Formats: sequence, C-alpha cells, structure tokens
Amino acid sequence: MSAAQAPGEPDWDALGQILAQGYIATGFAGGVTRIPVETVVADMLSPSRADEQIAEMRRTGDLAGKRILEVGSGTGLVVARGRVAHGLDIWGIEPSSAEYSSIFAVSRALLAHYGLPDELILDAAGEENPYPDASFDLVYSSNVLEHVRDPQAVLSESLRVLKPGGHLLFVVPNYGSWWEGHYGLPWLPHMTPGMAKLYVRALGRDPAYIDTLNLVSHRKIEAWLRPHRDEIEILGWGWDVFERRLRTLEFSEWASLRSVKRIARLIHRVGALDLVLWAARHLRWETPIVLHLRKRN
Repeated sequence: MSAAQAPGEPDWDALGQILAQGYIATGFAGGVTRIPVETVVADMLSPSRADEQIAEMRRTGDLAGKRILEVGSGTGLVVARGRVAHGLDIWGIEPSSAEYSSIFAVSRALLAHYGLPDELILDAAGEENPYPDASFDLVYSSNVLEHVRDPQAVLSESLRVLKPGGHLLFVVPNYGSWWEGHYGLPWLPHMTPGMAKLYVRALGRDPAYIDTLNLVSHRKIEAWLRPHRDEIEILGWGWDVFERRLRTLEFSEWASLRSVKRIARLIHRVGALDLVLWAARHLRWETPIVLHLRKRN
C-alpha cells in the first residue's frame, strides 16, 4: 500500500472504549492494576510500543523476507503495523474466548481499517496452533506464556511450526524475580500460587487473578523445553537486555514500568547498582525473561 493510498489513523477512541469495557468487565481494572484504565488502554494501543516490539524481533537478525508468527497477537497492532509501517510478512494467532473477546474484536477492527484480511490473525490458542510444520522463520510472543492454559504445549507447538534454523523469541515475566507487572507490585521470588494470593489480598488486590497466571521462572521454562533439548540451541535469556536497561535507565515506562523506573533510580542513588546486578546475575532475577533460541537444522 503506497503512502497516497494509506488510510488515516484508526478511531483510537472507539477502539479504546472496547478495550476499556473488557478490562472493567473482567475486573482487571481496579481489582488487579491500580493504573487508570485510560492509561492501560493508551499503552495497549500505542504504535510506539508496537514499534518497540518489532525492534525486539530484530534481535534475531534481519527480518527481510522472513515469515513471522506472533503467538498471542492481542490487539493486532504489531501485526498491522508490522505489515503497513515495516513491510513485514507477519501473522498472528489470538483466541476470541470470553476473557480475550474485547482484545480480539479490536484486532479485527484494526485489520479492517488497514484493508488487511482477517486471516492474518487466526482465532486460535497457542496450544492448538493451526499452522503446518516448519511454516515460520521467527515465532515471537510477548507477555503471553504466563496466561496460557498449557505453557509446555505452547512452546512445543511454537517449535513445531518453526523452520529448521529459525528463531523463537518469547518475552515472559520472571516470577523468580522481584516484580509483578500485572498487579504492579514488588514480588517475592518463587512464591507459590497460595502464597501469592495471600500476598496480593493483603495489599488490597484481587487474588483470583493469580489463578489465571503461570508463575514462570527460568527453571520452569528449562523443564518445559527438556523434551526438545536435542533440537534447539538456547541463545539467551535476556540478561543483556536487563543489565543494559538497569545501567542506563533507558527503557520505556509502559504500564507498571513507571514504578520499576523509580525503583531503578533509587538503586542508582544509593550506589547499589553493582551489588544488585551481581545478585541478579547469580540468582537469575532478570526480568522479563527474553528467551531466544534457534531450532537446529
């Protein structure tokens, strides 16, 4: 689509209302996060945020000519913007079940606005990936694995549809670390779900949301990947991203990351940066986990 043919901006207000209604109906707004729902919606519909995610994908190499799948494509903004603004051959899957119905509706509206076919984002869950074996050069996912029904199945299916030599890049909160982004709260590493529910309840938040989360950690991902150890090469866990962000304080302040940046600035002010980084490296506190692996030929 040429610049002369490109449509104008989507009706962000209308799309934001759809998302806001979903967050309020599910109790996420107010019961889980205390960030105003308008801010949550603005972050979810930010083209700049989508561009940052596409920049993350470029960690795996040149994307020109590569076929990309986003598992859990959410509002569809990464897929739509990836195609319209970045010229990428990118596809997505996102379930339309009740919990995600408003998000899926927004993805359909965005595709329609840009004149893109519905089939670019299929109504599907990561556990039942509808694509054939070896369909994609890159499988990407951001803040999804903690929400799925069966994380091991999602990883296995993602590897199945990945071409030999292709890359998988999954960004996942680290529940072996000190921050929980959905609630926007400091976290005790490796809490059990029962402990986590007591903790968030004591802080006036809805503990039921814990039941929707997989409390992902390095060791859990390693266990989920163990059946595939002979077919993959793990290239990184995101330590370089974490260290660079903490040292430079150069990271965006989407959602609860505003609070994270305040904590990071305090670590700098009290002169504890090197100590924190030493402990984080040895105890695997980096957050998020940025799992980057290659499927062997």
